[in-house]
Amino acid sequence: MTARTSAAVRIWRSRQPRTRADHAYVVYLLAMVALVLVVPVIRAIAMTLTSPYGITVLTSPSAPDATMLAVAGLWAGMLLLGRVRGPALRPPFLAHALAASDMSRMGGFRGPLLRGGLIVVSLVTAVAAAIGASLAVSGQTTLGSATLFAVAGVCVGVVAVVAWLAGQALPRTAAVLAPVLFTIAALTTQVSALHPYTPWGWVSLAYPSAAPGFASLLPLVALTLAAIAAVPTLMDLLSHSGLIAQSTRWEAASSRVAGMELSDAVSIYGAVPRVGRQWAAISSTTHRTWVFLRRDAVGAARTPIRLAVGVLAMMAAGGLLALSLNPEMPNGVLGAAASVILFAALGPLTDGIRHAASVAADLPLYGIGDGSLIAHHSLFPLTLTVVVLVASSLIVALLIGHSALAAGVAALVLGLMTLAARVSGAMKGPLPPALLAPVPTPVGDLGAAARLAWALDGLLLTAAAGASVTLIAASPFPALIVGVTIGGLVLWRWRHRR
Repeated sequence: MTARTSAAVRIWRSRQPRTRADHAYVVYLLAMVALVLVVPVIRAIAMTLTSPYGITVLTSPSAPDATMLAVAGLWAGMLLLGRVRGPALRPPFLAHALAASDMSRMGGFRGPLLRGGLIVVSLVTAVAAAIGASLAVSGQTTLGSATLFAVAGVCVGVVAVVAWLAGQALPRTAAVLAPVLFTIAALTTQVSALHPYTPWGWVSLAYPSAAPGFASLLPLVALTLAAIAAVPTLMDLLSHSGLIAQSTRWEAASSRVAGMELSDAVSIYGAVPRVGRQWAAISSTTHRTWVFLRRDAVGAARTPIRLAVGVLAMMAAGGLLALSLNPEMPNGVLGAAASVILFAALGPLTDGIRHAASVAADLPLYGIGDGSLIAHHSLFPLTLTVVVLVASSLIVALLIGHSALAAGVAALVLGLMTLAARVSGAMKGPLPPALLAPVPTPVGDLGAAARLAWALDGLLLTAAAGASVTLIAASPFPALIVGVTIGGLVLWRWRHRR
């Protein structure tokens, strides 16, 4: 490192809060959050895993295959995550100073890599240990088998961290490798003879059973050691421009999240259209409905990966919704999960709605009213929702022997409510100044909770909608109440748009 760079880094670090009081406050804050939020969540997860239904799921014959898919999905997801936000990341100024200096990438960015890796490995290991402990407590496996699976979880976490780094160092390769990896894993789950020869198969062979398979850990440990050995090479491949770009975007997104502007934070990581620029988005027809349908369809197709992920997520939401209607399943939880997935899937399809909402309070530049503009831009996501969501829910309902009519009605109702929640979010606007005021209560200031609820109102409402539609066959009133609430919020924000 040059003398100038070293001095700049020392100045930057000297301006950061490093007092003991700051550290003590952070520790106290983390302890309070863990006591109030983390402990109840851990208790709920433990009770769910050790319940009769949880044990039935964990001991089902398809549990090892599901583990294979989960591991492959984790590794593929970490490859894709590294393309947009890698583990070796520092603030923009420090990233520029260290990347432009003579210091090696390992020396300058080892700290954030280790901190991020520790979090990932801890989470994966905790999941594996929770599964093994639940089966051991219920008498379905031995303590040795549960411990073996926890060790396999450590290996899976380490490989996931290296995949995360690989996505940051080789973004183009990761974009191709991730879907190929997951596709191969999905195919090999159907051929049991290939399980001993695939990395995800080694994890499934270590799944808790009556007889611990210590031999399955040997190739997994070898893969982990090889991944660790590749870390210095991957660190050296990190480019200066890539580090600065990721650091700048992450800082911008973090500042918007701190200001409860979640949609703006997500838009920072939005895909840039690179294909289809020569496609005509506006046709010569005078039929307004077809004009808007074609315009939104072409606009979504110009980011094909983003569109494909949205459609696949919508299909998964439809299948999950059909499963949630089964009386033997945890209806509310699966319904809420399906609605949250659907809410995320509608993101790539509702760019036109967000554009219409942004110009709704301005002059009618397009020659049509504000309400008509939003209604026409809602046609494309509504069409895809009806076709994809309802069709996937009907197919899954027929496969599991459930009522196709109930699944279709539930999917249609949920699709309409989720789309309305998206419209409401598009017209939300900035954080109201009234929410910045404290909300004193006997249990403390709830101002932060009010701001968090405002920022996540779309997710909360759609989760309630998903839980309510699972009861639509028994009683339509919960779904009606949630639908009226979402509709009322849309009307209120429409009247107060600016």
